[in-house]
Amino acid sequence: KMNGRLSDDSEGHSNTSVEVVSITDIVSSDQDRFKMDDDCLKLSVVTWNLAEKAPPEEDAAFFRRFRKDSEGEGSDLVLIGAQECEEIKPRRTEGHRSRHLRRLGIMMLGKDYVPLAIHSLGGIQCALYCHHDRLGDVEMINIADVTCGVGNVLHNKGAIGLFLKMKCNSSGRASRILLVTGHLAAHVKNVDARNADFHRIVSELEAQAPARFLRPKMNRDGSPAECDGSRLLDSMDHVFFAGDLNYRVDLPREHVEKCIVDMKRSPSRRGKLMSKLLRRDQLLQTIASGQAFAGFDEGKISFLPTFKFDKGSSDYDTSHKQRVPAWTDRILFRAKQKVRVCEYESVADSMHSDHRPVLGTFQLGWGVEATKKKARKRRRSR
Repeated sequence: KMNGRLSDDSEGHSNTSVEVVSITDIVSSDQDRFKMDDDCLKLSVVTWNLAEKAPPEEDAAFFRRFRKDSEGEGSDLVLIGAQECEEIKPRRTEGHRSRHLRRLGIMMLGKDYVPLAIHSLGGIQCALYCHHDRLGDVEMINIADVTCGVGNVLHNKGAIGLFLKMKCNSSGRASRILLVTGHLAAHVKNVDARNADFHRIVSELEAQAPARFLRPKMNRDGSPAECDGSRLLDSMDHVFFAGDLNYRVDLPREHVEKCIVDMKRSPSRRGKLMSKLLRRDQLLQTIASGQAFAGFDEGKISFLPTFKFDKGSSDYDTSHKQRVPAWTDRILFRAKQKVRVCEYESVADSMHSDHRPVLGTFQLGWGVEATKKKARKRRRSR
C-alpha cells in the first residue's frame, strides 16, 4: 500500500542516462490533504488476463472489497478490465465467458453499483460500474476501441477506451477522465511493438474522442489534423491505462527465480531484491526513456511478478518454455490534478489463470492541482 505518495524513486530504475524523479507530489501540505479528503472521487481499477477460461466465483470474490460500507467508505467507480476473456474467433453474439464475467461483477459489487459501460473487443472486455450515490454526477460516457493485432485488424491485441465526464461536487465543473483497458504485443523481444501499440492506441482514441469531450483539431484548410495522442493525454484531468501490457524483465530465468525464492525466505530483504529486479523491468525503462507512456506514473510495486504461472498453482511456468516471471499486468496513470494511491497489489489467491489479477484504488483530487517536478539529468564527465 501507499499512503499519499506515488512510486518511490528507487523503484523506477533504468539503464538510461536520465534519472527519473517522482512526477507528482501527492500531498504537499495539510491544506491540500484536507481538500483531497473533502472533495475527491475514489476509483478502483482491476486488470485480469483470464487465459480464455471463466473464473470461479471464489477467484472473483476480491471485487467485494470495493463496495461502500455503512460509513460511505469504498469506491465510487470500479473499472474491471479483462484480457483473453474469449477465444479469438469470429462470433455473432457475446461469448459465454464475457457474460459470466459481467454477471460476476454485478453480483460481487451488489445492487448499489450500476453498470455505466460494458464493451468487448475480441478477448478484451471493459466494464465500468458507478455507485448510485454518484450517478447524478455523471455528465457523459462514451466508448471507443482500437485493434492492434496482425495488420491492425485482428482483435487479439488492442484496447478499449472510456471517455468519462463527471461533475465536481464543490466547483460544479466537469472533470474529464480517460480510462483505458489494453492488451499489448507479447514476447520478451517485442518492446518496440508494445511501444508502437501504445502510440497507436492513444492516437486512435484521440481521433475517436467525442467532439464535446475533446474539440477536434483542424488544419487551416478545414481538414482534420493528424492525431498523435498527445493532445488527448494533455487535455485530460486524469488518465488511467491498465491491462496486460506484456513488458517483461530482462534477466535470466534462474536469476529472477532466485530473487523470488529469497524474497519469500527473507522478508526483510524483499525491498532490496524487488528493486534489483525492477531495474531490469522493460516498462520502467520505457517510461524513463520516454519511448512510450511518457508522463505516466505507477503505484509502488510490492507484489511478486504476475506472470507466468502454471494454472491453478503458485508455481511459475514449469513447461518446456520456462518463461521468465514478469510484471506484465500493470495500472498506470497521469493527471493534472492530485492522485493518492490507496492500494496497488496483486491477488495471489486467484489462481485459475496463468496471470494474477492486479488491482489499484485511487483517490482523485478535484480542484487540487498536482505539483510537477522537472526530471533532472545526471551530470556526465567530460
